[in-house]
Amino acid sequence: MRYFGWLVALALLFASPVYAAEPFAETSLATQGKIVVGQQVSIDVDVYVPNFFTSPPQFPLLDIPNAIVTLPDERAQNLVKSVSGEEYSGIRRTYFIIPQIAGEFTLPTASVPLAYAKVPGQSTPATVNLPAVTFVAAELPPGAEASAFSAARAQLSETIDGDPANLKVGDTLVRRVTLFATGTRAMMLPQLSFDVPDGVKLYRQAPALADNVDGSGRERGSSRTERVTYVMDREGTFTLPALTATWFDTGNMQAQRAELKPLVLVVKAKPATANAIAPDLPQAKEAPDRLSIRAILGIAITVLAALGLAFLLHRLWPRMKRWVDARKQARAQSEPTRYRELLAALNSGDAKRAYSALNLWTKAMGFRSATDWAEASNDRSVQDALAGFERDLFGPPHPPTQGSARTLASAILAWRVKYRRRDRRSFTVTPALPPLNPPLGNWQRPARNNSM
Repeated sequence: MRYFGWLVALALLFASPVYAAEPFAETSLATQGKIVVGQQVSIDVDVYVPNFFTSPPQFPLLDIPNAIVTLPDERAQNLVKSVSGEEYSGIRRTYFIIPQIAGEFTLPTASVPLAYAKVPGQSTPATVNLPAVTFVAAELPPGAEASAFSAARAQLSETIDGDPANLKVGDTLVRRVTLFATGTRAMMLPQLSFDVPDGVKLYRQAPALADNVDGSGRERGSSRTERVTYVMDREGTFTLPALTATWFDTGNMQAQRAELKPLVLVVKAKPATANAIAPDLPQAKEAPDRLSIRAILGIAITVLAALGLAFLLHRLWPRMKRWVDARKQARAQSEPTRYRELLAALNSGDAKRAYSALNLWTKAMGFRSATDWAEASNDRSVQDALAGFERDLFGPPHPPTQGSARTLASAILAWRVKYRRRDRRSFTVTPALPPLNPPLGNWQRPARNNSM
């Protein structure tokens, strides 16, 4: 009986199924210490599989109420981990979350599809679920409520094309001012205020926003570059006020101020051209009384060539002008141009201008309106962001805020990245107007009448 019991135990041991290692996911809060409103919070998401990936994990775009969530298009980090003697390959991506109000925030659970080599030489599809992560954002401390944004570090720098101390009436001076910050996104950086005195005109271009760029040191961060042109209207000495940006230092937990010193312009009168000294020119020889036949023939050929060129220009100029105008109009109404105008409008604080730019951008992609675009996107975050923005714009009066505009900008950015890089083949755009010509595949040649 004793031997029989051992035999039964061994049989059960070898007959029991062997459970293979399975993929799994881990999430962790990378940002340590106290978290405040407007601070960028980093959450690392690690996905592990046995052996190796045959198709990388498709991390979803997540939505958290009252927060801006982005998944930067930065290179993923490769990982290796040993669990119970089993080697796992991993990929890490980082979500950035910027809370807009104080309270508790939770990274929602989501499914991440992938494929891995469960059996050597074969690709096995799988799905892992992201564990939820929760953090709490506190209000800014007293005295820091006026901070335009929160960051780990921020600075202002400028470059000037021209000499401010040696200008003349009618001259221009081009100034590029860059606000660089770490620990935040470019869309959160505020618009700078450029004031000019009487006698100087200001012309500003749309700002250039960039993420994951190099700063003055080895740090990488986000930047907003403003390009302005000053035109000198009259002579005198003019002082341009200092440029400032108030921000909250998330490392020291106190308000900080980035500043550029005032700029002094010295403008002199333009010298009169009547007082210019005429250059010494050689004396021209006296023309002969009669022109030679060769000279007359050359003049006639020159006149005929000029008349022919003028005739060609007269005939071709309208066509060339229409072509140039059409190219300019197409470029001005293209999707990239409308998208840059939309980002500038959303960052300007003018809700009506932003809503008009949004409709122009959606029309450039073939939609009748922003509402049609949101419905066709099948993206709940896009639809909620647009509804919140329209509610702030057209709803009952309330204190001004840029929360809905920033949420909409984040949703548009996420949708555009998804549309351009992942779902472009499967996304069908419904044109605002029917096609001018029917497809050739549906055309049939009319039957020939052979009765004649």
